[in-house]
Amino acid sequence: MEMRVFLLLLIAVPVWALASDQEEVEAHYRRGVESVDQSQHKQAIQAFLRCLELDASHYDARVRLAEIYLRQQMLGRAADVLHQAIEIEPDRVEARLVLAEVLATEGRFFDSRQEIQQVLLTDPDSIPADARMKVGYLLGIAGGMLPNLEEAKRQFEKVLEVNPDHVGASFQLGIVELRLGQFSEAAERFASIIPHYPQHFEAQYQLGIAHLRSQDYRKAIPALKEALKIRPSSLEAKWALKLAYDREGGYPEDLEERYRLRLFHEDFGVSHPLFTDIASRVGVAKVDGGRGSAWGDYDNDGDLDIFALGHLSLHALYLSFADGTFTDVAVHAGLADMPGGFASLFADYDNDGDLDLYVTRDGWFGKKPNSLYRNNGDGTFDDVTASAGAGDSGSGFGAAWGDYNNDGALDLYIANGVVGDGSPNVLYHNNGDGSFTNVAVQAGVADTRSAIGTAFGDYDKDGYLDLYVVNHTESNVLYHNNGDGTFTDVSERAGVASRRKGFVTFFLDYDNDADLDLFFSSMADFTDYIQSQVDGETGPDAYYSTPVLYRNNGDGTFTDVTIQAGLNKAFGSMGANFGDIDQDGYQDLYLANGGPEMGRLEPDALYHNNGDGTFTDVTASTAVVEQVGKGHGVTLADYDSDGDLDIYVPVGGAFIGDQWVNRLYRNEGNSNTWLVVKTVGTRSNRDGIGAAVTVRVGSLLLYAEVSGGCGFGSTNSLPLEFGLGSNKRVDLLEIRWPSGVVQRFENLQVNQVLTVTEGEEL
Repeated sequence: MEMRVFLLLLIAVPVWALASDQEEVEAHYRRGVESVDQSQHKQAIQAFLRCLELDASHYDARVRLAEIYLRQQMLGRAADVLHQAIEIEPDRVEARLVLAEVLATEGRFFDSRQEIQQVLLTDPDSIPADARMKVGYLLGIAGGMLPNLEEAKRQFEKVLEVNPDHVGASFQLGIVELRLGQFSEAAERFASIIPHYPQHFEAQYQLGIAHLRSQDYRKAIPALKEALKIRPSSLEAKWALKLAYDREGGYPEDLEERYRLRLFHEDFGVSHPLFTDIASRVGVAKVDGGRGSAWGDYDNDGDLDIFALGHLSLHALYLSFADGTFTDVAVHAGLADMPGGFASLFADYDNDGDLDLYVTRDGWFGKKPNSLYRNNGDGTFDDVTASAGAGDSGSGFGAAWGDYNNDGALDLYIANGVVGDGSPNVLYHNNGDGSFTNVAVQAGVADTRSAIGTAFGDYDKDGYLDLYVVNHTESNVLYHNNGDGTFTDVSERAGVASRRKGFVTFFLDYDNDADLDLFFSSMADFTDYIQSQVDGETGPDAYYSTPVLYRNNGDGTFTDVTIQAGLNKAFGSMGANFGDIDQDGYQDLYLANGGPEMGRLEPDALYHNNGDGTFTDVTASTAVVEQVGKGHGVTLADYDSDGDLDIYVPVGGAFIGDQWVNRLYRNEGNSNTWLVVKTVGTRSNRDGIGAAVTVRVGSLLLYAEVSGGCGFGSTNSLPLEFGLGSNKRVDLLEIRWPSGVVQRFENLQVNQVLTVTEGEEL
């Protein structure tokens, strides 16, 4: 009997101990929650870690700990803790949703969306309200993958079915309606919140944005003024209010100073080119989401045509007529498909004398095979993607043609992985028989970072095209072409391994010293953009919001001259390109600006090259390019053959409710002279892509390479346009072909188009 009691006591002691331990576990957990509520994050971390020391299977402690790590940008630790939580309770949704946030913050948007889809598959009808709010938010943002606005809307509506007074769900539903273009519904939603929460700044601000987007400026103005009463320091609200007043004729004289936003304007001081938007008049005012564009004479009739990619719409191929108008012939040509896309690149990849077309597909929106269209020479194209082996299915964004091995056949590089899905970049070697082979691994350029923009250019003038890749959230890469089919990463040594929210890139000779400099754009925060418009420059905290200009030192290295060059304002430049707008002999810059937020209405920017190594922002004095929107695949070409560069700007945002009309800005010109050089390769590729062209005229030394794509994965007209200032004769024209052939021509007339065939006299 005594032995039996003793054994029972032995069994009972661990039970009491376990109960005591569990109480201690929960005490630490509660202490952690209380510390979070009091914003004492260090104490909260200690409490949750102690809780997990005592009970490693405590799911809620892991989730709360991960949320703190996320807030403190300790993303690796957060992910580790969350993966362990998911292993403990795979059917619960909280850890997966926080993990989705972590992945999105890391730029791994594809993986983030996978976690959300797993949540929706688990038990969509029993998701808690807080979790459902997070699902709706993550599905509705445009930070990475294509936003699923209808599903996001459904999540918020389900929350409101259970709790009609849920202010967060009402507000987020209004945001979704705004993004869907349901402006009146969004305005009603935000207006319904304000009587109950009169100090709700975001509701008041978004009400103003809804009215602004519906062009009801007289309602937008009082709503935005009320928002500024709540938060007087809001630059976004002041910016939106200024836009509303601008459309009503400007600020009234009696408007209080607290509502005004005074912008800094640079004094250009000399005559400048003016532009007229003629898109509607000539038939190219397409609403297509604003993706890539390409200029090229695809039918060889002597006039430049335009290909405009469609997102949420069919692609367009605009055939140019002699009277300056265009007609969309995409259906007849076999190019009017619906998959969407980003980059559009004209080039004669098969050297048969007509321009073919390559399209990268889904970039931000995930993986989808790209497309190669062969020009049949009769006004139609065939999709030869499969037979050519060029349908890379990564998350392709930017791309560029270039003959990297100088064998006379154009190769193709594709920037993949912007959504963080690990898609490696691709280098398609042209086999010369109409097919391609991916040699990126062998060549040393199969990077798996978040590539978004790319461009070829022979920066060291050794006769081989080098390669620059802009990564959206990681360091950029400069690949030096070794001349043997391989590349070496020289980014650090060359001084161009910048890390910021980069976007598009190109090589250009901005300082006329006959070597290629390097530019890439950045995606600035909206507040940094507005502040720099007020101050005329960015502050030290916003330095990484500016575009970047690297000057080629001529020894294989570059120097960042962004600030010295006057490019010291922040922009959300999703597109950019260059060309000599006023024909003074110096390359100017066009930045196509915007951002996903519905209230981010940012004008494009035009920077004039002053010829002394600096640029001046002349946007305000060119009037037309100051229109707001969401610019992307801007391209330049002399579409009307009058000797000056015109500008085509595809415009459109990430959301279905953020669509705009594309613009074609006709350059009204000046009295400066010009020269256009069209290259026709024989030993080199037919387009002469990669040919280095030097023009000497008076005191000017001009240098450019024929480009196979730059900026927003887009194609300027392949013939090179040189502005000659007031000069009346061209002293020297020199062309160095990729094959090594060099041709020189002297004492040429100005104001003419020269077609130069490799190895032949003029």
